[in-house]
Amino acid sequence: MSRAKSLLALPLQQFVYRQLMYPVVQSVMTAVAGARLPWHKLTRTGISVPAAGTSDIPAGQAR
Repeated sequence: MSRAKSLLALPLQQFVYRQLMYPVVQSVMTAVAGARLPWHKLTRTGISVPAAGTSDIPAGQAR
């Protein structure tokens, strides 16, 4: 990469690097302070699965 291209990429690199470093620094500070972060419980969503052997497809037919 030529010097001119490197110079043009510098502002973008500075912005991206800074945005990535904010959470890293925050995580390190939290770890150094010894704070424990809670797990966030996810609500379950999805479909219900019928119990084994209670299929609507007659025996012998392929799915």
